[in-house]
Formats: sequence, C-alpha cells, structure tokens
Amino acid sequence: MIVALILSAVVAISLTSYIRLGVTSQRISNRALYNNAAMNLAENGLEEAMYSINKMVADDTYDWSGWKNDGTSANSSAWARFPANGNFTFDQNATGFVRVYVQNYKGVSAPTIVTRATITLGGVASAPIEKWVEVTLAKASKFANGLVAKDTILFKGNNATVDSWNSESAGVGTFTPFSDSVKNDRGSVGSVSVAVDSVLVKNADVWGYVSTNNAEDPTDNVGTNGSILGKDSTYDPSSWTTKNVDPNRVSTQFSANFDPVTTPATTATNIGTIGSAGTYGTAGTATTVLCDNISFSSKNTIVEFVGDVTLIIKAGVGEQAIKIAGSGSGFRVAANSSLKIYTAGDIDLTGQGIINVSGAPKSVQIYGTSTSTSTDQDIKIAGGGAFAGVVYAPNGSVTINGDGSVWGSIVAEDITLTGNANFHYDESLGNMGTGNPFRVSKWKELTMEDEADTKSDRSGYRKFLDF
Repeated sequence: MIVALILSAVVAISLTSYIRLGVTSQRISNRALYNNAAMNLAENGLEEAMYSINKMVADDTYDWSGWKNDGTSANSSAWARFPANGNFTFDQNATGFVRVYVQNYKGVSAPTIVTRATITLGGVASAPIEKWVEVTLAKASKFANGLVAKDTILFKGNNATVDSWNSESAGVGTFTPFSDSVKNDRGSVGSVSVAVDSVLVKNADVWGYVSTNNAEDPTDNVGTNGSILGKDSTYDPSSWTTKNVDPNRVSTQFSANFDPVTTPATTATNIGTIGSAGTYGTAGTATTVLCDNISFSSKNTIVEFVGDVTLIIKAGVGEQAIKIAGSGSGFRVAANSSLKIYTAGDIDLTGQGIINVSGAPKSVQIYGTSTSTSTDQDIKIAGGGAFAGVVYAPNGSVTINGDGSVWGSIVAEDITLTGNANFHYDESLGNMGTGNPFRVSKWKELTMEDEADTKSDRSGYRKFLDF
C-alpha cells in the first residue's frame, strides 16, 4: 500500500510538472506567434503612413484625413492610431492596435516614420507584446544620391572633394548657386558592389555619407589626408577608429536600382555629323535633334541649344558620340533652356565642356543608353571643363579629371575623380520630375535594452507615441 501511494505521488508530481511544462511551452509558442503578428501590425502602420505621404505627392490637395498634426510648416509632424477607436481582434481573443508618428510629413525633407504596435493576449495575465519600427524615406529618383556606382568609386589625388547644396533652397524655380555659405553635408557616395574596395576614398574629403554593399567598412579605404565627416561630427575616441571618419556617416548596407534607359522615339531627320558652330532649337519650344556624332577640335567653337532640346546621337557602343577638345570650344545651353542627351557612344567633354547658363543641374541631363556588359560607355569630363548637370549611365565609366568641377549627380557603372576634382551634389535632384514617390531608404527595428526603456532606441520617440 505504501509503495502504491509513493508511486501515485510520483506520478501525480510528474503529471503536474508535465502539464506545467506543456502550459509554459504553449504560452511561449503563443507569444512567439503574436510577436510576428505585432511586427505585421507595425508594418501595416508603415503602409498607412506611406500611402498618405505618397498620396500627398500625387495630390497636393490631400489633407491627411484621419491624422492629427502640429502644423503645416516644412518640419511638421503627423500622427494617428489604427484603428482610431477600439482594437483589431485576433484569434484566441487577442487584441491589438498600432500608433504611427511621421516626422516631416509634408515631405519637404525626407520623412521619418515610427510605428508602435501593441498586442494584448487573451485569457492570460502577461505583458502586452510591442514592436517598434523606424523607417527613413527618400525620393524614388534616379538622382536621390550624389555619386552612385554599380562597381567602384575611386578618388585619386589629394584634393578631390564631395559635398552638397540645394539649388532650390529659395523655392522651386529660383536657382541658388553653390557657395561655401550654402554648402551642406549630404554629399552621398554609394556603391552596390559586394566586392572589397568598392569605394576608395583615399585622400579625398567627403562632406556627407559613404555607403557600400559589403562587409568592408569604408573607413578602411580612407587615407591620412582623407575624411568622411559632417556638420554634426564630433570626435569620440571611444567609438571612432580614426579622427577623420565619423562612424555614423558610413554604412555597409547600400542598395540602388540601375534601370536601363530607352532612347525616345523620334521622326526627326538625321543631320549627320555636327562639326562646326551652330544653334539648335527655338526659345520656348521643344525640339528633337538627331545626329550621328558631334566632333570638333578647333578653338572657340560653340554649339548652342535654345529652348527644350532633346539631342539623340546615334553613335553605337565603342564609337565616339561627342568629342570636344579645342580650347574655348563646347556646348552652350541658353538661359531658360534645357538639354537632354541620349547616346550609347562615348563622350569626351574637354575644352570648355558644357556651359549651362542657368547653372541648374537639372537643365542638362546626359543619359547613357548602352546595354553592353562587355564594353563600358566612356564618359569623360576633363581639363578645366566645369559641368552642371546629371549623368545617368548604368553601363558607363565616368571620369572627372584635373580641375573640373561638377554640380549635380552621377549614376554609373564606375566613377573616378582625380586631382582637384570637386563634386557638389544638388539635393533638389531628389525631387526632379513630377510626382516622384517616396521609397524606404532605411528600416530599423527599435528594441528595448532595459525595463525602464531609458537606454533604448525607443526612448527618443516614446513621448510622440504615448497618445
């Protein structure tokens, strides 16, 4: 009898422990399930904010229905709760809601979205599950960054510089030229290559950001006279590897798209080779010019473009599309005019290069249409030739030599800056075009490091998400 009682007690204890283990496992599994649900809810909040932001881009009368805001100035914020009242319901009597906060909701500068999703489990006494996500947006523009390459970006020499400014800081349509007084620290440089040494800063000074798509820290490729810094950079010996590189301004998670460019269809008559001075286009009128190539080496030869001119050059891959070498010779884009160049051939802008009278980079656009993966399209800005414009050549090799300065943006297969080359990214190019939507440029889950939540990434946003 005693043995039976002892055996029964052992079985009872074992069964109790087993049941407790089962209940605990079920609770852990249940929390894991609703952890995923909380993240999905946070993502739904992001989608609500993205919809409203891009709806405003497409329709400037959109009033952010259902959202509250603190004003209509450029840096105003908006916030909302979904659902506005009550909760979403899930299986097992779980309920949840998501709070969303948007900085710079007007979209004048890049908006930041932070979501806080909360799920309360049903039938159990346990803490609610929360997921916080921070997303930074950028315009979905080919020219949302300064220098972008598929492969390598190389800085040669000791005096190459990269920085930025906003040519439309005084308002759209009002051009502000670059100067030290308007210089900004958003001269972004990025390569999507996974190869080591994809961005070689060496002795260049980058006043902005450098990003790669591999595990190698861009800091490792900065020389003793080079730097990657910004206005807010303050040397911290406990976290900085070198005084010349701010770790907050380097990244190894860069991505970009390199969509091919199609030459516009045209019924224009091919005028053959342009080899002498002349004027093309009419003020206030859109004109398409079709030619085989442009080549001259004589001095002081100027080809002028007036009105909105689309220049299509038929030179093929490996052929010379533009060759300007004569002293004082080049292109001139008149005031209140624009020039778009489409070609698969090589471009050599030495001599005077392209004179952009308006100074606005968006007024001169060069599109490399080559689709060859074996022969790079060669685009060269050399000598003392200055260039204010944009270059988009996803299969092109772009070189900026000597004392040439570039104002605008360059997207290419690889980019090289040498000597005293100075590159100034025009931030307004991120908005170039009509109705460009915003895209996600950075996604980050905000975690809690301690129960008081005083050391976590969440603490800075908690006051905005306690409504």
